[in-house]
Amino acid sequence: MFDQTIDPIDSCGCGDTGYLTTRTVPIDLVHGVGRIDNVPVYHCRSTACQEFTLPSIVARRLEDIAEEMEKVQSTEGVYTWESHPEQSLDPLRRKNEQTHLQAFTLQFASREYADAHVVLIVPGLAIFFQSTIDASEYYLLRYEAETRQDGLWFSFLKFYYEEPELTYEDFLEWSEDEHLKVIGLIAFDEVEDTLIDEFGDWV
Repeated sequence: MFDQTIDPIDSCGCGDTGYLTTRTVPIDLVHGVGRIDNVPVYHCRSTACQEFTLPSIVARRLEDIAEEMEKVQSTEGVYTWESHPEQSLDPLRRKNEQTHLQAFTLQFASREYADAHVVLIVPGLAIFFQSTIDASEYYLLRYEAETRQDGLWFSFLKFYYEEPELTYEDFLEWSEDEHLKVIGLIAFDEVEDTLIDEFGDWV
């Protein structure tokens, strides 16, 4: 399913630049109109705009979720990625791991903490936070595939960036090892606690 990843930026349904976030989406079902929460969409961030665009891979997954909802005659659902943990062959395990990572990173869309907020997500790979105290101060939570340790691990890094808007493409061009200060390596199940320790509670 994940031969592709979802780009962090595309276009909103209104035609402006769309940034990856999540929202509740209405869906037509055989037994009536339903809704699915936490659907990844592109939106321009304007509070007045009601338009959005679905990534193609998300649109395909919505069809599967709609079928599941029709089977149980439900009108409410929550967007999840397919997961097959019982599969043990290496290519399938890697694909399942990518599925898990995409779902994990996308849950941070629009999240705000007391001292930082999410400004960019690269699904399955990275989450960028900007300090609410110093606008040039950023943090990066990045998936590390080659840690030689069991389980999923993330590096937690800090950097300063003076441009008015951070895009992933610009970051890749700009970033070098000397720009990034490593705060630590974090196991998957410790990420939430680490972020709260660093940035304070959700707001």
